[in-house]
Amino acid sequence: MARPIDVSQLIAGMNKKNGLHTDTSGRIKKPKFLSKQERLLQGEPKGNDEDLKLRSNGTAKMKVKQQGNGDDNRLDEETGKKDNLPRQNGSKFQFSWDESEDTLADYNPIVSTKVSSLLQMGQNSKIASESSYMGKHWTEKSLSKMTERDWRILKEDFAIVTKGGAVENPMRNWEDRNIIPEDLLRIVTQKLQFHSPTPIQRITIPNVCNTKKYRDFLGVASTGSGKTLAFIIPILIRLSRSPPRPPSLKIMDGPKALILAPTRELVQQIHAESEKVTKIWSRENDYDCRVVSIVGGHSLEEISFSLSEGCDILVATPGRLIDSLENHLLVMKQVETLVLDEADKMIDLGFEDQVTNILTKVDINADSAIHRQTMMFTATMTAVIEKIAAGYMKKPVYATIGLDTGSEPLIQQIVEYADSDEDKFRKLKSIVTKYEPPIIIFINYKQTADWLAETFQKETNMKVTILHGSKSQEQREHSLQLFRRGEAQIMVATNVAARGLDIPNVSLVVNFQIPKKIDDYVHRIGRTGRAAKEGTAISFVSSTEDETLVRELQKYVKKHDPLNNNIFSDGVKTKYNIGKEQKDEIIY
Repeated sequence: MARPIDVSQLIAGMNKKNGLHTDTSGRIKKPKFLSKQERLLQGEPKGNDEDLKLRSNGTAKMKVKQQGNGDDNRLDEETGKKDNLPRQNGSKFQFSWDESEDTLADYNPIVSTKVSSLLQMGQNSKIASESSYMGKHWTEKSLSKMTERDWRILKEDFAIVTKGGAVENPMRNWEDRNIIPEDLLRIVTQKLQFHSPTPIQRITIPNVCNTKKYRDFLGVASTGSGKTLAFIIPILIRLSRSPPRPPSLKIMDGPKALILAPTRELVQQIHAESEKVTKIWSRENDYDCRVVSIVGGHSLEEISFSLSEGCDILVATPGRLIDSLENHLLVMKQVETLVLDEADKMIDLGFEDQVTNILTKVDINADSAIHRQTMMFTATMTAVIEKIAAGYMKKPVYATIGLDTGSEPLIQQIVEYADSDEDKFRKLKSIVTKYEPPIIIFINYKQTADWLAETFQKETNMKVTILHGSKSQEQREHSLQLFRRGEAQIMVATNVAARGLDIPNVSLVVNFQIPKKIDDYVHRIGRTGRAAKEGTAISFVSSTEDETLVRELQKYVKKHDPLNNNIFSDGVKTKYNIGKEQKDEIIY
C-alpha cells in the first residue's frame, strides 16, 4: 500500500498551481517589495519574437479606431472596412449611444468654478467666493430675479414665520412692488426718517394692502416692534382710494377705521404716532384725515365735543367705546378696517366680552357694501385669541415674528434676595447710578410707589415720576411726558405701564416687587432690550413670595438667557430650596 502524500508537499503543489512561491520546506515565501526599476522590467510584455514584432508593428488582431483631425473615415484594421459609427462632438473617446441618452448633457454643477479663479480673488474675498458658489444674496437682486430660496432666506433673516395659504412675500424695502404710494412713501422715509421697515411691517403691509382681497391678518410680535406703523400705513392707503368726506358725512356714517387698545396710555400713544403721519399726509394731499381717541378719565361731554366734527380714524379702549355707543355719541356704519392691538392684554384685563360685543356691533351696523378687514396683533397666542380669530376673521394670514423662531430680546436678568423694602432700596440706590436713564421701577402697590418716590428724592439727586391708577388722567399724561422728555430719570409704575407703552432706550427695569404672575413679569422686563438693543432687568425677591411663582421665575430666567449672563442668586435658591430636590433625586 502506497504511503500517503505528505501534507507539506500537497500544500506546496497547490501553492505552485495558484502561483504562490514556496521555499524548500513548503512554506510560503514572504512577499518581496520591488523597486521601480524591477517593476518596469517585470511589466515588459513576454512572448516570442514574432509576437513582439507583431505588437511593435501595430498589426495585432484587434479593432483600433483611427481618426485624424477632421477625418471621419475610421477603418477596422481587421476587415479593412469603414466604421460608420456617429462621431460624438469631436470627443477623444467614441461611444455608440445617441446624444439624447446623455442625462448630463445640460448639467451645470455649482462647483464648475475653477480653483485658480477663486484663488485670484485673494485672501479677503470670502463673500465673493461664496457668491460664486451660492449666487448673490437677495439684497443684491432685483425683484424679478428673486427665487423661492431667496424669499425663504429673507424670512429667515428677519425671523418671519407665516401660515394661512397664498401668503404674500415680505417687503424687501419700502419701495418694493410699489405697494405704498409715492406721497406716503416720501413721508415715511424722508419726513419721519424710517429708512427700512421692521419685520412686522415687512410682512403685514403687502398682505393687507392687496386691493383684490383686503385680507384679514393676525400678527404675533413683541411690543416695540413697529406694529403701529404696520396698520396705520394700510389704513391711509385704503382711505386714499376713496374721496374725502365732509364733516357731516363723517358724523352720519362714523369712522372708516377703528383701533382698539387695552389701556388709555396705549390709546394715546397710538393716537400721537398716527397723527405724526396723518397731519403731513393730509396737508400734502388736501385730505382732512381726523384721528380721535376715546379713553376713560374723559367725561362723555368731552368725548362728544371731540366727535362733533366726525373722524376718519377712531382709537379707543373697549369699555369707553361701548359707553359712547350706548349713549349714541357715534355710529359705526362704514368701518372698513378694524384693528385689535395688544389683544392678549385686553383678554387678560377681562375685556373679552366687550371686545366680542364691539365686533358684533360693527358687523350688525355695517352697510352691506362695506367689506371689513380685521387686523389683530398680540404678543402671545392664547386659546381665547384663537377663538376670537376663528369667529370674527375670514381666512387670515398668520405671521409670527421672532418669538417662536428662536429670537428674543437681549435682556440680562438678575434675581436678588432682599427681605425688606429698606434692604431693597439700599441695594437699588447703588444700582441705578450705574445705568443711564430712563429707568423704570415696577411695584405692586400704590403706597409703595409714593414711599419709593419720596425716598429717592430725599436720598438721591435723581428726579422721579409716578404712574399708577389713582392718578388722574392729566397727572398720568404729565408723568409720561416728563419721563419721555428726560426731565425725570426714573419712573415708578404699577402694571398699568407694563404693556403697550413704547418708551425708547430704557436701560434698566427693576422689579422692586415681583408681580403675581409670570406673564406680568415677562411684560414688565420687556420695556428694555427693545429694537435689538441690550437691556438689564433686576428683580428683588423677599421671603414672603409665592413659592410656585419663584420656581417658575427660576425656570424662565434659566431658559431665556440670550446673552449667557443671567444671574439667579444663591440666596433665593437657598430660601426657597430651589435645586435641592434635584440633588436629592440624584443621590437617592
